[in-house]
Amino acid sequence: MFDKRIDIFDLLQNEGKLEKILVYPAIETEDDPYEHTKTESFLNPIPIKALVQQISFEALKWKFFGQIPQDSVQIICELKHENLLKLSDKIKIGNKYYGVYKDGNKALMLLKRQDYLIIILESKILDA
Repeated sequence: MFDKRIDIFDLLQNEGKLEKILVYPAIETEDDPYEHTKTESFLNPIPIKALVQQISFEALKWKFFGQIPQDSVQIICELKHENLLKLSDKIKIGNKYYGVYKDGNKALMLLKRQDYLIIILESKILDA
């Protein structure tokens, strides 16, 4: 009877609420195996469409000691971008750069739902 699935991203696209964000994947190379110095090389940015929402400090799910995440945002995007976001190290929204929350194992902290992903980003002063 109700076979037609409502695609949320199509509705958001029609309303003009999706923004184009740039995802910068990074490759980490170890310069010196004895000193364990590492260098990150950023690849060309890949544009994706996502819903961007401001989030308050009190509403953050992940908070790290000693850091005050000002101007945090959450993005909601499609499941197909999960692997790209796991490789990313910085994300550009508008003219600001955001860093992704990663745990000690460099795993991206995200909430995976049936049809979409929720990723929390923190504003960082990053080299462009």
